[in-house]
Amino acid sequence: MLSPIWSRPPCNSPSPNEPRVREAFAELGTGSLAIGIALVGLIPFLRKLITDKAETPPIEAATVVPFV
Repeated sequence: MLSPIWSRPPCNSPSPNEPRVREAFAELGTGSLAIGIALVGLIPFLRKLITDKAETPPIEAATVVPFV
């Protein structure tokens, strides 16, 4: 059986049951969820942007015509 010392949190450690800690975790979770949704929404735009750049043929150098 574990010692009672191991079951008690240290006096200065934040407990997940404290309101401020819960608010911070909720804000971090909400922010990461919003960023994830935004990135998923940007996938079609980014894919189109990348494939358009890849399919563009290289620009040929202009032919110089000597002036007579």
